[in-house]
Amino acid sequence: MQIQYHFDMNWRMVFLLAVLAPAVKMDAANDAPLERATLRGLQALNVVVDTLDPELTRENLTQDAFQSRMERRLQTAGIRVDKEAREFLGLRVTHVRAGRGPVAVCLSIGLYQPVTLSRDQAIKSVTQTWEVVSVVMAGRRVLTEASMSSVDELTDRFVAAYQSVNPK
Repeated sequence: MQIQYHFDMNWRMVFLLAVLAPAVKMDAANDAPLERATLRGLQALNVVVDTLDPELTRENLTQDAFQSRMERRLQTAGIRVDKEAREFLGLRVTHVRAGRGPVAVCLSIGLYQPVTLSRDQAIKSVTQTWEVVSVVMAGRRVLTEASMSSVDELTDRFVAAYQSVNPK
């Protein structure tokens, strides 16, 4: 019975990583020159963290902790954070756990901003124009630290992208 459990858990983790792998590979394409160009001239932005699954909040991961950490890194880098800004840096956190094993967490940071369709100027929307993704696999004891470290890295990548098209 124990051998079957480990096989099932390992199979699920391999399947999960295979499914998430394309998202990680797409990472570089979403931080390419065209995507970075959409950051040019950005004066200020808001930070929004999607609602977290209750299972993650039981692991001491909170929206407030992610948001304050991101805001602090942006402000330290000289990027103005404004709660009223229409453009926002959004964080989406999804996860999966196979039994009592480690947790796989996918963290995605994207810049969302208003856009107008070129074929019909009356149609306006908000869309993601830049994104980077990270997948973390960690045990319960280090999940919070690993997730926060990953958010730091993703926020720093946004800062680098922003500064590359908005030199001082």
